[in-house]
Amino acid sequence: MISSKFTLVGLLLIFITGALGHSYLTNPQSRSNQKQSETGCRGPACLGPCDKPLAQATTPAVTIQRGATINPQWPRNNHAGGFIRFAWAKTSDSDNAAAFDAGVEEIVCHEIGGCKPDDPANPNGGDSAPADGSFQPCQTTIKVPLYLTDGTWTLQWAWFGGAFALGDYYSCVDYVISGGPSGPQLSAVYNGGDYTYPGQNKCKFFNTDRLHQCVNEPCSNPVYPLSQEESGPAYGVSSSNSVPLTSTTAAQAPATTAKAIPSTTAKQVVIPSTTGKQVVVPSTTGKAVVTTASTTASAPQPIVSVTTGMAAVPSSNPGSNCAGLTTLSSSLVTIASVDSWSSEFHMIVLLHVQETVLRDWMIEIVWPSNAVNTQVITTYNGGSVQCQATTPENHVMIMPVANWANNLPQGYVLTVEIMATNTNMNNDFIKANTQFNVYKR
Repeated sequence: MISSKFTLVGLLLIFITGALGHSYLTNPQSRSNQKQSETGCRGPACLGPCDKPLAQATTPAVTIQRGATINPQWPRNNHAGGFIRFAWAKTSDSDNAAAFDAGVEEIVCHEIGGCKPDDPANPNGGDSAPADGSFQPCQTTIKVPLYLTDGTWTLQWAWFGGAFALGDYYSCVDYVISGGPSGPQLSAVYNGGDYTYPGQNKCKFFNTDRLHQCVNEPCSNPVYPLSQEESGPAYGVSSSNSVPLTSTTAAQAPATTAKAIPSTTAKQVVIPSTTGKQVVVPSTTGKAVVTTASTTASAPQPIVSVTTGMAAVPSSNPGSNCAGLTTLSSSLVTIASVDSWSSEFHMIVLLHVQETVLRDWMIEIVWPSNAVNTQVITTYNGGSVQCQATTPENHVMIMPVANWANNLPQGYVLTVEIMATNTNMNNDFIKANTQFNVYKR
């Protein structure tokens, strides 16, 4: 079984401000100095539009001129894909997301400027670059817009569409704008080309191609199939050619979707509803696609993993787990993805809730019989390690990480990210041979 010291460290990693990882601005220094804390602002604990509200900002504003160059940097931090949006708002309005939506300057790919996975053959794999971005950071350059008036303004960095079921991430830097040339506000631009698609006008992304869609993490309202890789430009911006807007005032300036130009690779996707209400999703034509989910009750059906082709398989020894639980839940777990590198692997598992409400649950992960030395290092999102043991089977028990994850309605799909040691397994073997049980206390 895992040592108490190891368990304590793992739990501390999970509960630090509720916002561990995954990316954030490391240069310039954000309001809460995320480079030092190595914590990303993400929902449900942090909903933006900045890493801290203005009243809680601890980093002094930096004086800069209009037209000056800024070199934003952020760590890839073992996560591939997505878009980075840069936007400006008056500092007095910086607690208002709409103010930043009206001041978008540029959208670029997440994996640019030299950040990359360690294994070129596994573009979604991990990397050994430090989380403080001091080596091999993702980075780009932007200009301070010429329409900003003298006074205090805030630059927002936002990441969305990251692998595999990530939410929106936020960082903010406060500036005092003083001097420099003046000019009109320009329309938002998009510049594609990342590690997977160098020199192409598209980015690799997951779940969404727009901000404010995956508000919480894990993403519970995807535009595209959950955790499946997509590619294309960001929604609502067309190219690298910016044009003057008709107004330079933040109140009248259009948001990033002011002129919706559809992605050439976008698909019409209907977001399932468990309430029977209409769900509207923007389509590639700019029209809304409306559907009504069925309200007819039906018996829970086994959910088969698309990656393994297998339904969740109960352990041969129910009740023999290290938590001593014996009551099996009707909810099921499937594997969304596995990425391995060096001596570790990263697994995304999905807990499909079948009960009316699922509380006091634990996921038992039973590793393959020849998975020597496999042990969970840490978990992200919805669960944390309760215990691990090698007898009678090599397994781990994962429990809810917080109250929000311990009150799940029927039809909810909870994403749990797992980092574990790996000495003798490849991705396909892990997917095909790992088994799961869901227990209730």
